[in-house]
Amino acid sequence: MRRLLDRRPWIVTLLSITAVIAAWAIATETGAVSDLLLPTPGELWSGAADLVVNGYKGYSLGAHIGLSLMRVAVGFGIGTIIGTLLGLLMGMSPTIDALAAPYIEFLRPLPQLAYLVLLIIWFGIGETPKIVLLFLAALPVSAVAARDGVRNVSPQRVQAAQSLGASRLQIFRHVVLPSALGEIFIGARLSIGIVYATLIAAEMIAGASGIGWLILDAGRFLRSDYVIAGILLIAAMGMGLDRGLLLAQRRIVHWAGK
Repeated sequence: MRRLLDRRPWIVTLLSITAVIAAWAIATETGAVSDLLLPTPGELWSGAADLVVNGYKGYSLGAHIGLSLMRVAVGFGIGTIIGTLLGLLMGMSPTIDALAAPYIEFLRPLPQLAYLVLLIIWFGIGETPKIVLLFLAALPVSAVAARDGVRNVSPQRVQAAQSLGASRLQIFRHVVLPSALGEIFIGARLSIGIVYATLIAAEMIAGASGIGWLILDAGRFLRSDYVIAGILLIAAMGMGLDRGLLLAQRRIVHWAGK
């Protein structure tokens, strides 16, 4: 039995999920836990179906999902691109690193929601403060990952390219960038997690649409079925985004670890 589970770990995962659902059903169906706090599996299914069919507060469920993903795509995309380019320059040039590092190190540990109110004052209520917030969340993580990726390039590879007469541009294109791509993608995966969590919190605080806002607003009316359906949806979306980046990493940086 143990050998079978070692060869097929998905069986353990399936058993674990089944046990949690069974405990949930027993606790709610027997009345041990009030359905006001935790809906039964049937009530959750009905609530999720209602969201799919009727949407929530003037938006379809697809519209809420689309708005959240749009904010992530714009904020994460711009922040990651600019952060990666900046990090590559910081890794290649000590002067640029000295100029940019204080600001990157200032933003990196700073909780993003600490300056959300300031962004609202500057840009008003709307999409701009949310996207700027997500941009600032993605920028430092991507910059540090790219910078460290450049710094960790094997000196022997660079020296070998120099001995063959490669120019600085050729060394960067054929040695430095391919060697740093692994860490750049790791930074992107870390960044998407931070951006996604920041998005949900920003929608709760300063939103009128999106999955985060849906959860907060449904909670005000004690619709725990909507809240849990939204939480499960957020988890599925987050896992999907991370898996997409992981697949891209495996396809683009296919030589990693070989």
